[in-house]
Amino acid sequence: MSEDREVKIACKGISKTFHVPGQKKLLHVLNAVSLEVYKNEFLVILGPGQSGKTVLLNCIAGLIEPTQGSILINNKPITGPGPDRGMVFQRYALFPWKTVLQNVAFGLTIRGVPLKQRMEVARHYIDLVGLQGFEKSYPAELSGGMKQRVGIARAYASDPDILLMDEPFGALDAQTRYAMEKELRLIWEKEKRTVCFVTNNIEEAIYLGDRVVIMSALPGRIKTEHNITIPVPRAYTHPDFLTLRKQISEDTDLVL
Repeated sequence: MSEDREVKIACKGISKTFHVPGQKKLLHVLNAVSLEVYKNEFLVILGPGQSGKTVLLNCIAGLIEPTQGSILINNKPITGPGPDRGMVFQRYALFPWKTVLQNVAFGLTIRGVPLKQRMEVARHYIDLVGLQGFEKSYPAELSGGMKQRVGIARAYASDPDILLMDEPFGALDAQTRYAMEKELRLIWEKEKRTVCFVTNNIEEAIYLGDRVVIMSALPGRIKTEHNITIPVPRAYTHPDFLTLRKQISEDTDLVL
């Protein structure tokens, strides 16, 4: 990664421990994690279960405070959640009593954006994620992939500088997951944001990422990283894709 690129997020020596309920011992989840994420980079944090990758993402989101270390965004320490960061969860986290349009516009509503403007913005991102015609539908009427499209549209509509995505496609079937990966990459190409994307799937990481950071099992720490130079759109059967998948799978115990 070029040294002259603007650093958007800087994690400096992040460690995190939790008290184990009913026990005196501490659970060490993260161990001295240092990481820089560049402006408009699509960074993938890849690791097995219990590698602390979601905890790291939550620290960046301001939902969890590190035990040690600091996190800077635009060279300023974070003090909690903020509108500069949008979050997309593995669970759909939609309001079941609100329509697609209302869910996507929710963040704008909270910020007091005028009705006409927030409806225009919400419809723009609904169109971008391919949900035209479903504006008046409720989450119960949508498939899993469609619900996650709503979540992505809602995150983009709030206009954050940074998108944090915690295994957003993990609950989807394989065919829908591949389709969503393709859509997400296309959306990111059209409307660049700095993205931190957590996954335990090697193929997903290579397909989506500009750079893949691999974390080890507890206590979580950065083991290796790979710059992804495969041209887009990427094909899972491309020789370079298969070579890189083999390298990463040999490097750690992950899901192919």
